[in-house]
Amino acid sequence: MKHLIVPFLILYTFTSCKEEKVSIAELYSDDYAIKWIKLDYDSIEGMDKNYQLLELLIPKDKNKDTLFNQTQVYINGELSKKWSQYHDLEVFETNKKHIYKAVIKMYSEYSQLKTDEFNERKVSVFFLNYYKDSLDFKIKDFEDTDEFEIEFVNYHNDRFTGRIMKGVYRDTIFDNDEKMIKDQITKIALSNKENTKGFFIDNDSILSRQKFSLKEFYKNK
Repeated sequence: MKHLIVPFLILYTFTSCKEEKVSIAELYSDDYAIKWIKLDYDSIEGMDKNYQLLELLIPKDKNKDTLFNQTQVYINGELSKKWSQYHDLEVFETNKKHIYKAVIKMYSEYSQLKTDEFNERKVSVFFLNYYKDSLDFKIKDFEDTDEFEIEFVNYHNDRFTGRIMKGVYRDTIFDNDEKMIKDQITKIALSNKENTKGFFIDNDSILSRQKFSLKEFYKNK
């Protein structure tokens, strides 16, 4: 009996140590699964001319809401810049150890809007640095551009976790000649993986308005 107990203890010790080696970059990284779905608006099946692609953030916790994060709208087979709001994200290695570069490009109806005395466009990119056993939160600000480069730290892999907050501010003259500022605030969660941590998603007042019912979607298909 003694000979059977020893191998069991060795196996248990090895398993426990292995489980403890989960990197901080992957710990709780599956708070939300990221999935694209298609909403077809054509009445004739197979036309595939008018449709919408939605990127959803689907929570692991079933008590939380599914949220839509970005969208691409196609009208008569063409991608509509006016109604679409999405981004491209690529992550590259650098020649510095544990340092990566995230290249982000946003697309929206205001992508070509230039800053002047009447228009203002500001973007803040919030992101995480992953050290050996800790996280660090950073913000980088940009103006008058939809293309951003962010250097970030990750001691474990190339995972990038962040969020864009974009503000567009325009002077508007109304019928009574009263000058007002019209603004639009947009937030989009960023990840180069198929899942992400809820750090920039949970308890966000703007993202929480972007609820999407998967039950209603499948019921109406």
